[in-house]
Amino acid sequence: MPRLIRLLVSAGILGFIALQFGDGVVSQLQRIDPRWVLGGLLITVVQVILSAWRWQFTAARLQLTLAAGTAVREYYLATLVNQVLPGGMMGDAQRAWRHGRDAPRRAPAFQAVVIERFSGQLAMAGLALLAWWLWPPGDGLVRVGTVAGTALTGVAVLSGGTALAIASGWRPAWLRDWWQAVRSALLTPTVLPVQLLASLLVAGSYIAVYACCVMALAPSGSPGDWLPLIPLVLFTMLIPASIAGWGLREGAAALLWPMAGLPATEGISAAVLYGGLTLLASTPGLITLMRR
Repeated sequence: MPRLIRLLVSAGILGFIALQFGDGVVSQLQRIDPRWVLGGLLITVVQVILSAWRWQFTAARLQLTLAAGTAVREYYLATLVNQVLPGGMMGDAQRAWRHGRDAPRRAPAFQAVVIERFSGQLAMAGLALLAWWLWPPGDGLVRVGTVAGTALTGVAVLSGGTALAIASGWRPAWLRDWWQAVRSALLTPTVLPVQLLASLLVAGSYIAVYACCVMALAPSGSPGDWLPLIPLVLFTMLIPASIAGWGLREGAAALLWPMAGLPATEGISAAVLYGGLTLLASTPGLITLMRR
C-alpha cells in the first residue's frame, strides 16, 4: 500500500475521532497518572530485550552470529523507524540489511528477521483469537466457529496448493531455501516451544503496556471488563494500512469499548496514550542512529 494512502488512512480516522470524541479525550488525558506511565515505560525495556533475544536466538538457528548488545541497539533503532515511517516494516528491513551486509549471504539475515517477526505476530494473533472467543461469553462459540472455519479453509487451500506445486515439480531454489530456514528457526520440535514462549512473553508485554495506559486514566470499569479488549485492539495494529497503528488502534478502541459497556472516550484515550508512550519508548534508537 502506498505510503500516502497509509498517511491518509491514519489522518482520516484520527480526524473523524477528534470530531466525535475530541473534547472527552482531551479531558481524559488531562488526568494521566504518571506512575502508570513510568511502569509502562519500564515494561517496554523488558519488551525490547526479549524481542532482541528472540532475534538473536532465531539468527543462531540460521548459523548467524549476533551479539546481544548489537541486537538490543538495532531493535531500538528499528522500533523508532517503524514508529515514524508508514507500514511498520522499514526498520526491520534495515536491521536485516545491516546484519547481513558483512555476511557471505544476506538471505539468512532477512530470513531471521522475517521469521522472528512472524513468530511474534502469530502469538499476538493467537491471543487476539482467544480474546475474541472468550469475550463476550455469550457469543464465544459462534465467533470461534466462524474464525476456525475461515482458518481451516485457508489452511486447506494453502495445503492443496502446496501439494499440487510439489507434485508438479514446482520447487524453485528460493522457496526451498526459505522453507529450510523456517524449519530450522521455527518449526523444529526443540525450537518451536522456545519461539512460541518468547513470542507470548513479548505479546504479553505489549498487553501489559497497554493495560498501564488504561490504568493511568483511572478507568470506570474493572480490568475484567477491558483487559480482553486489548489484544483485539493491538491486533489491528498488525494491519499495514497506517503509520505505527495510528487511527486503526483508536478506531478499534472506539468500537470495542462501548461493546463492553464502557465509555468510548476511555478506550480512545488509552489508545492515544499508548501511541505516545511507545513512541517515547523508542527514542533510545536515536542513540544508535547518532552513533552511525
